[in-house]
Amino acid sequence: MADGGYLPFRRVLPQLALLSSLFLLNFLSRIIFAPLLPQIEQELGFGHTVSGSFFLWISVGYFPSVLTSGFVSARITFKRTIVLSTLAAGCVLVILAHCRTMTGIRAALFGLGLASGLYLPAGLSTITGMVAPTFWGRGIAVHELAPNIGFIIAPLICGVMVRWSTWRHGIEGIGVGLIVMAVLYGLKGRGGRDRGVPPDLAVFRVFLAMPQFWLMILLFSLAICSTMGIYAMLPLLLVTGQGMDGDSANRLLSLSRFCTIIMPVPAGWLGDRYGNRRVMVAALLLAGLLTIPLGLLSGGPLLAAVFLQPLVAVCFFPSAFAVLSTLGGKKLGAAAVSLSIPMAFLVGGGVMPTLIGGIGDHFDLGAGFVVAGLAMTVAAVLAAVILRREARARGAEHDPRS
Repeated sequence: MADGGYLPFRRVLPQLALLSSLFLLNFLSRIIFAPLLPQIEQELGFGHTVSGSFFLWISVGYFPSVLTSGFVSARITFKRTIVLSTLAAGCVLVILAHCRTMTGIRAALFGLGLASGLYLPAGLSTITGMVAPTFWGRGIAVHELAPNIGFIIAPLICGVMVRWSTWRHGIEGIGVGLIVMAVLYGLKGRGGRDRGVPPDLAVFRVFLAMPQFWLMILLFSLAICSTMGIYAMLPLLLVTGQGMDGDSANRLLSLSRFCTIIMPVPAGWLGDRYGNRRVMVAALLLAGLLTIPLGLLSGGPLLAAVFLQPLVAVCFFPSAFAVLSTLGGKKLGAAAVSLSIPMAFLVGGGVMPTLIGGIGDHFDLGAGFVVAGLAMTVAAVLAAVILRREARARGAEHDPRS
């Protein structure tokens, strides 16, 4: 046993791999609709607004689920919460694959958000419970590879679905995979035997009264739009706006996410070197400026923007999480993250794709990307002004002449 009763890190790796596999399927269940939207639109005959609302319905379910995950794990332990989340998400996907009406699809998408949202707090608590504190960074890094890999393989999986079967059979297959993994984790998973702690509503009220907290939610919302929101709607833009075939669009979407896996490392170094606030604002500003051309360009320049935009967008998060964690100090920093991220995901991953789709229905889908890029740019400039004023105010307070 390692110090403090923990197993050596290499002995924990198989369990981390199993947990990361669950997270990968959990994440895939929510983003797989992005590369499938052109096919779903064609089959069901709805517009871009309805397509964007797929992610809104998932987000509406995901938001309260993440916030209340502590109540569930306090009653049934972290491990059982993970099993419940994975099993429920799989069952919902199987049901969704057989839905024929938009009412049924929306209800299933909402249920998918509810089911998948329970996982993340329980999964992270399980990792910190079975990995020695000195290796928490490595353990969470292994776990966080799952969404980055998900962004890459989702379009490739979609290509296989469309080529060899239908999107409905593909969704059903992912659902069955989740159910199998839930059973496997229930039998073979270790750790997660502790119970969670329900969220402290009094702490939430403290943050809701902070202007800086609302600024961070705005920035995180648009940063999530710059990653997940743009990812969600880009296949539609490439297929319906640029005339690209579905296979080519999916391959391009997958290739454009390969280098994003390594970008958080240099981004973290830049935050340490030049200041997290500066890097956070600069990353969002550049992401916005690179999002605008997605809606205006075509051919080679468009391809360049498709590859550059996500590389810059992911650089926001290491510095932004560091800044967000300082709002409540050492004791309440985790609460700031757990409250703000679901709210930002609702806006950036749900409302913004729907807005892009709505603009696409009334004007042009490219115009929706331009509006989203402008929103990121304006928010970054606004944040730069506010943070500079705050820095000057703090300097004046510490000036002995004042």
